[in-house]
Amino acid sequence: MPGLRSEPQLAGQLVATLCRQVGVVSARASVPNASLVVDYEPASVSVSDIVHMLRAGVPLESGRAGPTQQASRGALVCGGLALGLSLLGAPTLLSGALLAASAVPVLVRAAASLREERKLSADALDATAISILLARGDIAAAALSASLIAGGEYIRALTARRSHGALTSLLAAQGRSAWVLRGRRKERLAAELIQPGDVVVTYPGELLVVDGTVLRGRALVDQKTLTGESVPVLKAAGATVYASTVVTDGKLYVRAQAVGARTRAGLIVQLLEDAPLHDTRLANYARRYADRLVVPTFALAGGLLLVTGDVARAVSVLIIDFATGIRVSAPTTVLAAMTAAVHADILVKGGRAFEQLAAVDTLVFDKTGTLTEGRPRVTQVRALDPSVTRDDVLRIAAGAEQRLSHPAAEAIVHAAQRAGVSVPERGDLHFAVGLGVRAEIDASIVHVGSPRYLARQQVQVTAEAQRVADEAGLRGASTVFVARDGRLLGAICYADVPRTEARSVINSLRARGIEHCVMVTGDNARVAQHVAHQLGIHQVEAEVFPERKAEIVRELQARGRVVGVVGDGINDSPALAYADVSISLKAASEVARETADIVLHGDLNGLPVAVDIARDALGVIRQNLMIVGAPNAAGMLLAATGVVGPVGATALNNGSNVAAALNGLRPLLRRNGQEA
Repeated sequence: MPGLRSEPQLAGQLVATLCRQVGVVSARASVPNASLVVDYEPASVSVSDIVHMLRAGVPLESGRAGPTQQASRGALVCGGLALGLSLLGAPTLLSGALLAASAVPVLVRAAASLREERKLSADALDATAISILLARGDIAAAALSASLIAGGEYIRALTARRSHGALTSLLAAQGRSAWVLRGRRKERLAAELIQPGDVVVTYPGELLVVDGTVLRGRALVDQKTLTGESVPVLKAAGATVYASTVVTDGKLYVRAQAVGARTRAGLIVQLLEDAPLHDTRLANYARRYADRLVVPTFALAGGLLLVTGDVARAVSVLIIDFATGIRVSAPTTVLAAMTAAVHADILVKGGRAFEQLAAVDTLVFDKTGTLTEGRPRVTQVRALDPSVTRDDVLRIAAGAEQRLSHPAAEAIVHAAQRAGVSVPERGDLHFAVGLGVRAEIDASIVHVGSPRYLARQQVQVTAEAQRVADEAGLRGASTVFVARDGRLLGAICYADVPRTEARSVINSLRARGIEHCVMVTGDNARVAQHVAHQLGIHQVEAEVFPERKAEIVRELQARGRVVGVVGDGINDSPALAYADVSISLKAASEVARETADIVLHGDLNGLPVAVDIARDALGVIRQNLMIVGAPNAAGMLLAATGVVGPVGATALNNGSNVAAALNGLRPLLRRNGQEA
């Protein structure tokens, strides 16, 4: 598919279109290889159907149903009309024609299974029973069975997983061009035209498009989406920088070492492309269970016909099938659970996510932006001069830092606003990247910055002040000092603090049996350990890159654990892709949201709720297996002994099917965390 290279944005749309179709188990597009890999069920969809879908190129946003879904909907309408007309005494020819039309999808699937898989499926059982009933003129019973089958297929189509998205095109769009040094002048070049060895110039607010080494310049670089570090990092000559990170202040001249797919961001894309994509429909395992009963049912019906010569008895046995109830109730349960999740502000992208979340025994959490707020907040203000108060220190610092884009500056200004401290007007300003600021406030010269910066300004940092900074460091916080006219006034500590709900969520998960919680972050070990201690998390992996996060997930899986990953950044995407179930937040990066199976539209409090909904859904599925299995087993015995005929068998079979379908709606009764 060479068109994927020229239009990579189509990859996500094609995958989304395919994954919505009944019979498509999974699909994965590779833009670099211009290929599409599709895993499908031959009994439900053919290669020609898949090619037709691709040629149609139905975009995800169109909302139009795929060919299989349209066929199921048409069969449902025809079956319902046939049933109604037969009960009203309409001409047999008319109701029979509608019944035949409604049975076409079942006949096609049964024939495809026999031709391509060389086996009799539950569809063959349904097709045989409907055909015999139609031949005998029992339109009502046949139409009722056909309608239920078509309804199950239609509901099943609605539970198909949504798109993972065009991850590669998203990352490519983040840095399409950059300034490249050509002699003494600069040229704006597309990212794909930049070569290793080129010198790239990056200004404030711009995205780095290459991995490389800083030749000259100083700048603060926000690496949060790639490494998970909660505050921008100062980069100067000799430092390494990465594509998909942002220069927040300063200017850098970078010698490109890796470009495009060879950058660290490109490697993340490759990890995502290679990640396993599993079957997403929870109903499939129940359907396979029902399929295993097909041959014994045919054998029993055939044996009865040979021994008794009673066609009605044989048809009654065929009518008592286990597949229809399972086919209807399982996807109904999944759809109901997905709806209940939406009411709780949780988006679940398919049945597989419920199945895996219900079984999770280990959760791997990203730190920055997931367990923490993702932006620094002032945690302490200390007055170190008796002539000033804490509010004075905060007021002076906020005056100097106002309208600056540095995270520490924003945290100080927000703290002043929350405390109701008025921010004074600022005169002249000088900003030293990564060190501090010098500003004129109330006719005085104010310095706000690191100990090194204040020492350069001939401000003495006392032992008490240094002790404040050291103690803050042990808590994972950073410190800036505030001086006025060469005299140290105070210290302000700031840190990326845990979400208010994070600890209670961890405790709630443990109460549900998910005791193994791991925090994985690219941030430094001291900060990570402090946050983990606050939240009661005992296992911490710090200073790790994205590929290592994915390795940690695979290592846990190799030990037999069912692993869920909760993350929000580009750096979390490989781990999310390799997890058994992946969870993200609404405010996460687009890559993380697209990769995730579950998106929490609120805060972390939605995670225990999602676990409860998933476990409820699995419990209902298991109940429905009994609701369908027990009456039909009894019904088969009654049909085989001639106690009930085709009408009674239809009533018994469909009664259990309806009961299971209604039971499948129980997850919709969950509201505000109350169990149905």
